[in-house]
Amino acid sequence: MRTFKKIYIFCLLISTLPLIQAQNNKEQLAIQYYQNQEYEKAIDLFKDLYLKHPDAYYYNYYFQTLLHLQDFKEAERLVNKQIKIYPLIQKYKVDLGYVFSLAGEDKKAQKTYEQCIYQNKHTSASIKELSEAFQSYKRYDYAVQTLLEGRKISEIPSDYALELGHLYGLIGKHNQAIEEYMNLLTVNPAALGEVESILVTWLIDDPEQQKRNIIHKAILTYLQKNPDLQVYSSLMLWLALQEKDFSTALRQAKAMDKRYKENGQLVYEIAEIAGENYDFATALEAYDYILNVKGAESPFYSLARIASLHTNYKQISTKYPVDATAVKNLDNRLTNYFQQQNLYMQNFNLFRKWMQLKAIYAKDILTAKQLLEKAVYQSKLPPKDLACLKVDLGDILRLNDEVWEAVLLYAQVEKDFPNDTIGQLAKFKNAKLSFYLGEFDWAKAQLDVLRAATSKLIANDAMYLSMLIFDNESEDSINLALMYYARADFMIENHRLDEAKLLLDSIHEISLYHSLTDDILYKQAEIALKKNHYHQADSLLNQLIQNYPYDLLADDALYLRATLYDFYIKDIYTAMDLYQEFIRNYPSSVYVVDARKRFRSLRGDVLQQVN
Repeated sequence: MRTFKKIYIFCLLISTLPLIQAQNNKEQLAIQYYQNQEYEKAIDLFKDLYLKHPDAYYYNYYFQTLLHLQDFKEAERLVNKQIKIYPLIQKYKVDLGYVFSLAGEDKKAQKTYEQCIYQNKHTSASIKELSEAFQSYKRYDYAVQTLLEGRKISEIPSDYALELGHLYGLIGKHNQAIEEYMNLLTVNPAALGEVESILVTWLIDDPEQQKRNIIHKAILTYLQKNPDLQVYSSLMLWLALQEKDFSTALRQAKAMDKRYKENGQLVYEIAEIAGENYDFATALEAYDYILNVKGAESPFYSLARIASLHTNYKQISTKYPVDATAVKNLDNRLTNYFQQQNLYMQNFNLFRKWMQLKAIYAKDILTAKQLLEKAVYQSKLPPKDLACLKVDLGDILRLNDEVWEAVLLYAQVEKDFPNDTIGQLAKFKNAKLSFYLGEFDWAKAQLDVLRAATSKLIANDAMYLSMLIFDNESEDSINLALMYYARADFMIENHRLDEAKLLLDSIHEISLYHSLTDDILYKQAEIALKKNHYHQADSLLNQLIQNYPYDLLADDALYLRATLYDFYIKDIYTAMDLYQEFIRNYPSSVYVVDARKRFRSLRGDVLQQVN
C-alpha cells in the first residue's frame, strides 16, 4: 500500500511539471515586458498569473502595470478584491486611496485615507504597518496622523517617538522631531544610543549649522528642566565631542563626574580622545583633574599620571621652536616619576619617551645613554622589551657618532629575534645607518632582504628606501646628491630642521632637475609640518601628489595631507574628503586601516559611543 502511494505521488509530481514550467515561462516573459516598459504586452500575462495566485507578489506587478497604463477603474476593482481577501493588511487600503489620487479624485482619496486611520480598530502593529504604507507613497502627513492616532489609542505620550521624529525630519520639521527625541529620553534613557545615531546624520548634512543649533537649544532646555536626569548631560557631552569641542566636553564631563559622584572614568575618556585629536591642553587639564581632584583613590589615578606625561611629551615634540622651559619641566617630572617608580611593563613606553626627550630635545645625550645602559643591563624586563631598549640605545649612540657600537647593538637584537618585528626593526635601523653613512650598496643589500619582512610597515619602508637608492645612486660617481639627501633625512629624524633644509636646498644647486625632486618635496613638507608651517606643508604635499601621482610617495603624501587637515588645520570636512580619496585611490596602502578609522571617527561613529 505504501509503495503504491509513493508511486502515485511521484506520477502526480511528474504530471504537474509541465504546468509549473509553463507558469514560470509566463512569469519570466511578463517581468521582461514590465522591465522593458511594454505594459500592454505584460498586462494580460500578469492578470492571468494573479487570477490563479492572488498573492502579494503577482498583485503588486499587476497593480503597478495597471497604474502605468492609467487603467484606474480596473486598478480600483483589483484593490477592492484584494482587500476582501486580506482585510487585515493595511497596505491595500492605502493603495485604494492612491488609485483615487492618481485618477484626480482627491476628495475620495482623502476620505479613503482618513477611513484607514480613524475607522479601523488598530493595534500597535497595524499602526506601524499603515504608517509605512503611507510613507511608501510619500504621504508623510497621513503617516504622521496615523502615528499620532496610535499614540492616542495607547495613551502613552512617548509611543512612536522615533518613528514620528524620523517623519518630522523628512518633512523639515526639525523642531518637532527633536521634541519627540527629547521626550522619549525623559521616559526611556536607554534610547540614547538610537537618538545619537539619528542626530549624527543631522550634523553631517548641516552646512549652515541650523540643525546643530536646534539640537543644542533643545538639549539645553531639557537639561535645565531635568537637572537630575543624566541622559541630557550625556547628550550635551556627545554634541561637544561631535563638534570636536573638547574643552566644552571636558567641562561637561567634570560636571557630570561631580554631580553623579563618579570615579573619573568619563573625564579620563575625554582626555584620551582630546589627546588623540592633538588638543593637548584639554587632555592635560583632564588628567590634572583626576590627579588633583579625584586623587589616588580613583582607579584611573595611575593611568592618568602616565598618560599625562606621555601627552606632555607629545605636546613638546609637535611644537616649533622647541620650548626649552617646557622640556626642562617635563624632564624634571619624569625624573621624579622614575625615582618613585621602578621600570616595569606599564611605564616602559614612558621611559623610552623620556630617553628621547633627553637625547633629542634636552640635548643631554650622555645621561640618556647612561640611563638606557643601566636599564638594559640591570632591569628585569622581558627579553623583547630589553631588545627595544637596545634599539633605542643604538639610536642614541648613533646621535653621539658612536656608529660601531650602534651597529653591534642592532646586530645583537637582530640575531636574538630574527623572525620577530623587533629583530626586523633592528635590521632596518642598521640598513638605514649604512644609508646615512653613504654606504649605499650595503644598505640596499640589507633593505632588499627586509622587503619580505612580516611587518608590512617595515617591508614598505625597506622597499621605498631600496628603490630610492637604486634610482639615484648612479647619478654621479660619488653620489653627492644622495649623500646630501641621506644626511638631511638623519637631521629631520633628530629634529635638526634648519640643517636638514640647507642640505635639501643644496641638492637643487647640484642639479635643478634631479630625480630626487619628489622625495625632496616630501622631506620639505615634513620640515614645514614640524615647524608648524601647515599651509606650506599642504602646498608641498599637494605639489607632490599632482606632479607624481604614481610615485611610491604619493600615498604617503595624501595620507599625510589628510592628517594635516585632521589634526593641525582642524578642517574636518576637508580631512574627511582627503581620507575618502586616499581609501579610494590607495586601497592596498599600509595606512588604509588608519585612514578608515579616522574617517569614521570624524563622521561620529566612534565618538557617539562615549557617554
